[in-house]
Amino acid sequence: MAIRSRTRQIGEVFGLDNVQRTRFITAVSEIARNAVQYADGGTLTFMVGDATGSDESQCVVAQISDKGPGIANVEQLLRDFRRQQESPNGGIPGTRRITDAFFVDSEPGKGTTVTLEMLLPRGTARLSVRDLAALVDQLTQRKAQTPVEELEQQNREMMQTLEELRQKRAELEDADVRKNEFLAMLAHELRNPLAAISLSLELAGQDRQAAHEQTFAVIGRQTAQLSRMVNDLLDVSRITRGKVELQTEVISIATLIDGGIEMSLPELNRRGHRVLVERSDETILVRVDVARLKQVFNNIIHNAARYTVQPDTIEVQVRRVNNEVQVAVTDRGVGIDSTMLPRVFDLFAQAPTSIGRQDAGLGIGLTVVQRLVRDHGGSVAAFSAGAGTGTQIVVTLPIADEPLPEVKTAPRPAAHADEQRVLVVDDNKDSADALAALLELHGHKCMVAYDGATALAQAETFVPTIGVIDIGLPDMPGFDVASALRGRQQSGPLTLVALSGYSGGDYRAHAFEAGFNHYFSKPLMIGDLLSLLSAIDA
Repeated sequence: MAIRSRTRQIGEVFGLDNVQRTRFITAVSEIARNAVQYADGGTLTFMVGDATGSDESQCVVAQISDKGPGIANVEQLLRDFRRQQESPNGGIPGTRRITDAFFVDSEPGKGTTVTLEMLLPRGTARLSVRDLAALVDQLTQRKAQTPVEELEQQNREMMQTLEELRQKRAELEDADVRKNEFLAMLAHELRNPLAAISLSLELAGQDRQAAHEQTFAVIGRQTAQLSRMVNDLLDVSRITRGKVELQTEVISIATLIDGGIEMSLPELNRRGHRVLVERSDETILVRVDVARLKQVFNNIIHNAARYTVQPDTIEVQVRRVNNEVQVAVTDRGVGIDSTMLPRVFDLFAQAPTSIGRQDAGLGIGLTVVQRLVRDHGGSVAAFSAGAGTGTQIVVTLPIADEPLPEVKTAPRPAAHADEQRVLVVDDNKDSADALAALLELHGHKCMVAYDGATALAQAETFVPTIGVIDIGLPDMPGFDVASALRGRQQSGPLTLVALSGYSGGDYRAHAFEAGFNHYFSKPLMIGDLLSLLSAIDA
């Protein structure tokens, strides 16, 4: 009883939830029982430290040591759960399954030491020496429970744990349903633009004179839709895994809103909406990652446009509340049902709407919004009186108590870029040839290679000023091609542009280490590359 009581107190003081605490108590009690039964007792030590295999997480550790006969078949016992009933230390396999980390050190005749780890709850601040001293002080002031109190506590904890497990099961079942709905929606959303592109290309192939301009317009719109979906999927993956690196600077909130509106213009114009902005009388500054916060307002305004069926006005109101700025985006669209409103920021959350399924989206845009705003120390909330009543999304951000940095006027680029000698390296032949053709239309001279070895051979006679190199080549990494080109070409200027379907920070860092000057994620927007070439002197 004393062991269970002290283990419970440890779990409570260090913030383990009911389920974690029950697992911890059960595991420690089971191993301690083994030590008493098979070694006539032992020593139980509690510690706090870094979790095994993690540089960031901390854990509560329980170590039970005895001087008993030891265990001859530890590894086999852990590998074969069926041996549990036969082994004198049968509680070990089961205990291993309910802890976050489990280690056994045992030799026949030399005793056994079992170490258990339970991770501190996600989001727990890293404990300092002072924090630990305060928590230990709390423990010393706690009294042990009587056997009756212990049994009553066990009963209460069991009921609480069962209820939490029921809730977690319901949440998992709901998440599974939403995942399946999302996968079905994703298949639908991907097939729609692909079907439109396929049919348009079929039309162009059979009748080259008919609706040529319209065919290309369809392909352009549907390709843009595919790119948007892919970018949303990549964003939500990176953000939920904490892989987004924020590059913050001080900027006016008005600039962010204008940027979000500008990014949403194609959707606004397509649906005949206009945006009315009610600005604050003062200049309000925030410290944010500019690209990410423009993306936040773009997502919100884009949603407002998409879910407002008839041409209408979308209102954006900016106001200061103490040391925060609130930006409210209000539409008079389809609204949000009361049952859906609490889940509107959940990943893959979708609600039936009165608009066409082709406009239903993937249910991840507001998840991206919420995570990015939280990463900036802010919050986001959704309001709606129900279906058909419109929606208001309110973003709240902390105001920066810093001056706006001075803006240096950049030299204006020439109207036409000087001719560049561009080496395009990509194993996707269609993509490489199309990029080279577009660059040649804009006055540049190009050479194309579909693998690294060919690229290096061509560079011997075609000395490039620009290298656009795909990272994933069939014969060698694009990093190696860049390093080789950088090492060979010492006489003239060389700008290297990495092109990749991977956009994570690790790939970017590796690219710059290999000698690349710029990094573009696929699909490449030709306008971005042309702007870069315009700014580079021949």
